[in-house]
Amino acid sequence: MNIRYKFCPQLETYDRIGIEWMPYIMFGQTKNFRSKTCNTDCFGLRFGNKTNLKYTKSIFDQTIPNNSQDCIIIGNSTAFGVGSTLDETTISSLLTNKTDFNFYNLGGRAYNGFQEIIVYQSLINYLNNIKKIVIFSGLNDLYLFQGVKFNSHLGPIYFNEKFSESMKHGDLNYKRNLIKFFLQPLTSSEIDWSKITKKEIMSYIFNHNFRENFSKNLQLSSRKITLEDIVLRNLKLWSNISKGTNAEVYFFLQPFLGWCKNFSNEEIEICEYIDKNTKKYPSFKMIEKILNSHQYYKNILTNSCKKLEIPFYDCNEFLKQNSKKTDWLFVDRAHMNDDGYMLISEYIKSKI
Repeated sequence: MNIRYKFCPQLETYDRIGIEWMPYIMFGQTKNFRSKTCNTDCFGLRFGNKTNLKYTKSIFDQTIPNNSQDCIIIGNSTAFGVGSTLDETTISSLLTNKTDFNFYNLGGRAYNGFQEIIVYQSLINYLNNIKKIVIFSGLNDLYLFQGVKFNSHLGPIYFNEKFSESMKHGDLNYKRNLIKFFLQPLTSSEIDWSKITKKEIMSYIFNHNFRENFSKNLQLSSRKITLEDIVLRNLKLWSNISKGTNAEVYFFLQPFLGWCKNFSNEEIEICEYIDKNTKKYPSFKMIEKILNSHQYYKNILTNSCKKLEIPFYDCNEFLKQNSKKTDWLFVDRAHMNDDGYMLISEYIKSKI
């Protein structure tokens, strides 16, 4: 039995939403998805409060309350609202109901910080007179930087290896496909089979020095970026957006179970099940790395935000002070239930 579904039936819906490949941003949620729990528009963005129980083509077409000013919440799957039982119980919807602002939800599952910026840029024609931009994010950049192989100055993304493999080998002719099929078990995933010569293949297999130099040259061919660089680059872009649009930008580091509270009984059972049965989630070794990185990562974010005069808030510190071990707030280590999102929405409301 899937313990996740026993405790949180809504997760079955999130597991089947799926993704669609998209230019520039690489991927997004399935467009025009319909269910009792979660619904997306023609862009793959999540709807908030329903307008007369009818869905429009786009979240930007929905009627908004009189005199309310438009704002944005943007981030990864937690901003999207994975774990909430309804569109109305996401952070964006809760903030819309609790404030004089109308919050558009631009969150996207599995996005890193740079992809979040591209989402905003791609929708700029629909985002007029935005007053506040709430970035509710952070965890994916930390996880990806520690857990995904990449060789680029742009930084890692989810499905990085799948994209690289497809681009390198998607258009191989039959001869090279045949060579790849027989020799790949003897070689390395580093090899670009569309470019390597026959002579280089033989040298790679039989010459140890050639293999070492081959790997070194690959590492030198592209300048890698550090986590500090990623954070500062992304926040500089948000700072420029803030100055160019007069929108106030806030950064809220999303909560992570283990950073912010002790596990409730429900959270223990769910996470034990995930660790044993669900391969798509981070390994326990990776989780340990993330757990030990909170203060280090918080310092990076704090310093970068201070330098750029962007208000920074750590939701983990808030939950430490405003929740108990017995409070069941998470549906896994990164995503929250309705009670968790309610608490976080109250915190965000108090700071903006």
